[in-house]
Amino acid sequence: MTESFAAPAYRCATRLTFFAVGFTMAAWAPLVAFAKTRMGLADGLFGSLLLCIGLGSLISMPLAGRIAQRVGLRLLMQLSGLCFCAALLALSTVASPWLCALSLLVFGACLGLGDICVNLQAAMVEKAAQQPLMSGFHALFSVGTFVGAAGMTLLLNLGASPLQAASCAAVLAVLRLALAWRHQIVRLDALDNAVFKWPRGVVMLIAALSFICLLVEGAMLDWSALYLQGAHQVPLESAGIAYSAFTLAMAGARFAGDRLARLLGDPLLLAGGALLALLGLGLAQTQSLTGALAGFALAGVGLANAVPVLFRAALQQNRMPAAASLSAVATIGYLGVLLGPGFIGHIAEVTSLHTAFWFLCVTLAALCLLARPAVTRGAESA
Repeated sequence: MTESFAAPAYRCATRLTFFAVGFTMAAWAPLVAFAKTRMGLADGLFGSLLLCIGLGSLISMPLAGRIAQRVGLRLLMQLSGLCFCAALLALSTVASPWLCALSLLVFGACLGLGDICVNLQAAMVEKAAQQPLMSGFHALFSVGTFVGAAGMTLLLNLGASPLQAASCAAVLAVLRLALAWRHQIVRLDALDNAVFKWPRGVVMLIAALSFICLLVEGAMLDWSALYLQGAHQVPLESAGIAYSAFTLAMAGARFAGDRLARLLGDPLLLAGGALLALLGLGLAQTQSLTGALAGFALAGVGLANAVPVLFRAALQQNRMPAAASLSAVATIGYLGVLLGPGFIGHIAEVTSLHTAFWFLCVTLAALCLLARPAVTRGAESA
């Protein structure tokens, strides 16, 4: 008898995989300032290098569903995780901009594959369980990002070299993936066709809002440490505390997300969270170091359940097949994480990093205005 994907073991494996992806991604955040200093690059040129992460994902994400259907979802998650860790090790040592660009390209491609695959597994497990689980799964991604950023920051403060810290992170991530192996879903047969299709109608609006949410998350990943260093003279070894505050707050709010969705409804949860995130980034821009850290934490609370709500809206609408819709929304959304930081770097080069962060506030204002129409229209089309 085939074991149901609603079984606790599959939920646990999904959480472990989300944790591993978030952990490995966030382990890069405390290394960003070291990489920039090691290569001696200006903000604009370094921002161009960061675009290689987005380029890697731009290539891999649309292909993730097709590759998973050919080689198997579990095998693709495992292989992308191993290559992800190898790219992190390379990024901790390379001093050549060209080698850094290649490493970032591989890093982005593996991140793109891992994100799409684990969200497809989450969709199948949630579908089998017939209850909201997405916020809880994404909570483990946030826990992973917090542990990755905070753990790397601690190791660097204790005197570890970037390579030593990255090696510890890679070993832990591989162990997590090994523990998840047995109950990672082998094939995608439980969902309809997951091959990427360009979104249309309300799905395009949902994808655009997902892009905004993850653009801000990407900016926190790649620029929050540099912002603290520049605005508050925080040492490189400690600057990762901004992203740690953001991800810890996000993780805590996501654990309550499924309950809040049932209590408040998805439209109010998304719009209210966007307003909190806007207020948080405003505080981060205008207050002292303590107030700025509180602002980063408030932004994490506000954005915590935005992506799970938008992914659920993508699954519930009927303009496109559910898996194709999720794949499109996740692909366009995660391009915000991957392409956005490069654009932030260029804005910072032309103006300042302070001004670039105000640009993020403008995008969050748009999210506040469009949140309710997007989720409501998605539900009405179901």
